[in-house]
Amino acid sequence: MIDDLLRPPETPWAVAADGVRGAALLSVIAVLLWWGPVEFAVLFLVLGGVLLSRMIPVDSRIDTAYGVVLLVAAWSAVTDLYEVVSWWDLAIHTVATAAIAPIAYLLLLRMGYLPRPEATRRAATGVTILTLALGLSLSVVWEFAEWGGNRYITNEINVGYEDTLGDIAVGGLGSLASGVLLASVLTRRRNRISVNAS
Repeated sequence: MIDDLLRPPETPWAVAADGVRGAALLSVIAVLLWWGPVEFAVLFLVLGGVLLSRMIPVDSRIDTAYGVVLLVAAWSAVTDLYEVVSWWDLAIHTVATAAIAPIAYLLLLRMGYLPRPEATRRAATGVTILTLALGLSLSVVWEFAEWGGNRYITNEINVGYEDTLGDIAVGGLGSLASGVLLASVLTRRRNRISVNAS
């Protein structure tokens, strides 16, 4: 996995994905200099997330979109966009979880914790269910982080019963949609390999 992190980009989209990683690093430096520790922690997590995606076999276009979504989500928090636009929080939770859940699945696959899915409908359903479960779990962790930040760091972080349930619900919808897409891609690719080998 370290070799994947250090390999040079081979396509324009791979360069774009690395550009997003560079933007994440610059963002960490910017919030360290001009904002506070909460903003630094948020952008530092994003930097870790975009570095992780470089260590797994994922299409560079998806990698680029994933990084952009994480940066937009983080900068929305830094600039208080969630407070200004009422629906923005739900939109970001939907899109961000849709981006993060399949990356989490592919990371577990890359590390050998999950088997390669076969080219069957049952395997595709399994990929979808696991991606949904990862998305819901990560949504809960996200809400725990928001609660902890509100409780112990600053009450400017918006928490509440309806906010939490809404965020988890749309995170589940986003991860379900991306799970269906991921299942289609993985099982189709496996099917192509099986056909070519026979």
